[in-house]
Amino acid sequence: MKKLFLTLTIFLLSISFYPVKAIEKTADILKKNVVTEGDGLYKDTTIAGRYIYKGGNPNNYIKLGDDLYRIISLEKDGTIKVIKQESIGYMAWDEENARYSTNSDDFCTSQYGCKSWGSNTTTLDTNGNKVTQMPREVNGTLKNLPDKEASLNTYLNNDFYNNLNDDVKSLIVEKLWNVGPTADNQTNLSESIKEESAYKWKGKVALMNATDYVKSSSNVACMSVKDYLWDYVGNNSVCYTNSSTHNYLYSNNYPWMLSPGSDQYAGGLFNVSDSYSALSGNYRAMDRLAARPAFFLLAKTTLSGEGSQTNPYTISKYMEEIKEEPKDEGNKDEIKVDNGQVVEVPSTSAFGSIIIAGLGLACVIGSALIMKRITGKKVK
Repeated sequence: MKKLFLTLTIFLLSISFYPVKAIEKTADILKKNVVTEGDGLYKDTTIAGRYIYKGGNPNNYIKLGDDLYRIISLEKDGTIKVIKQESIGYMAWDEENARYSTNSDDFCTSQYGCKSWGSNTTTLDTNGNKVTQMPREVNGTLKNLPDKEASLNTYLNNDFYNNLNDDVKSLIVEKLWNVGPTADNQTNLSESIKEESAYKWKGKVALMNATDYVKSSSNVACMSVKDYLWDYVGNNSVCYTNSSTHNYLYSNNYPWMLSPGSDQYAGGLFNVSDSYSALSGNYRAMDRLAARPAFFLLAKTTLSGEGSQTNPYTISKYMEEIKEEPKDEGNKDEIKVDNGQVVEVPSTSAFGSIIIAGLGLACVIGSALIMKRITGKKVK
């Protein structure tokens, strides 16, 4: 009995000082591979704290369920923006006559579809306040927004989302998406981002923005919306020459974008032109172009894999979202234990070791008391 007691004591004391390994989050893993040239992950020069993938074929493939996606960006808050590698079919951005109005004060005055992604209850200003009006073009006259959302918006956030498996759905978070009209002749990328972000929509599934497409190019000559716009430079732009070698978001099936072009009509939605990978704003909302869903993944995930098409990243662990602690309490990593409870440990793991040591000591004392009661003697 004494040997058993001694063995138990040594075991408990030894594990009390075993280090608790913190789980590394996805964004932190990926940021280890930041580059300054070629294909790969870059620091976003227009938004501090954000990272973006650039180039013809960076290792940013991620498999969710049975489908391949590409990672567009690592956001400031740690969430990850992804887009489906292949389209889910050819669809109208907004169906013909679905939101048509004959009132000239209304936003949707074309029978050929309307370029408002949100409605008068789901559109927000740059500060996140609900608005009921939005201009069709940059600095244009405010028009009354419709009471329904775009038909593609409705489809993506119902039929498409509901058909995802539960594991994938559990990783998707609601975010603010930029839905403001963007000037097609804008030569300053930061100004284009400002224009897009003047109006927002909060939801789970949407599309890539025009500025996402511009930023994904590693060609230094293609740094603005105007650089990419077919209407201005035709097929002579270097941005279209061998585009697949410097822009992984290029797709030859005319994918829709979230950004409305800056014109006074219902048309002017951005998409990628088939032949030259140019941005084009000539299609009507009712036209049927490719839909490539995009969404944001939880910040508290970790992954494995290489990010290549043959060995894509996969989500290997899931950590429950919990309320962030004040920054002055030190760096903490959240981990999920078997019973589903989340515990926090300092990154040095010292606090975890102290707790385990305390538990070990309590077990030793308890064992000693039991031995004393059984033998009637003091345990030596």
